[in-house]
Amino acid sequence: MNIKLGDAARELRESLGITQRDAALALGISDVHLCNIEKNRSAPSPALMDKYRQEWGVDLYVFAWCRYGKTSDLPKAMQKAATTLLKGWNARLESVAAEYRTDSGG
Repeated sequence: MNIKLGDAARELRESLGITQRDAALALGISDVHLCNIEKNRSAPSPALMDKYRQEWGVDLYVFAWCRYGKTSDLPKAMQKAATTLLKGWNARLESVAAEYRTDSGG
């Protein structure tokens, strides 16, 4: 399965309630580059993945796998752990979004 990091990047940004331009500014990239990432036309570099972690405390790759990966493809012993991890990421995303809206006055 091909995990599309752009889908996760877009979902994160939309959860934060910010525009591509504002997210691009926070990440130190152009809004065109972010648009290409969110449309899965280009992949984020390792440095940009680090910026996602620094800015919003989200590991984009792990978040993407939890959101779009197929838990059923994992060994049985790992499926429950993956489901628990997804619940944790959902809670983390809600927390980050609430914190970001509070900090930005939104």
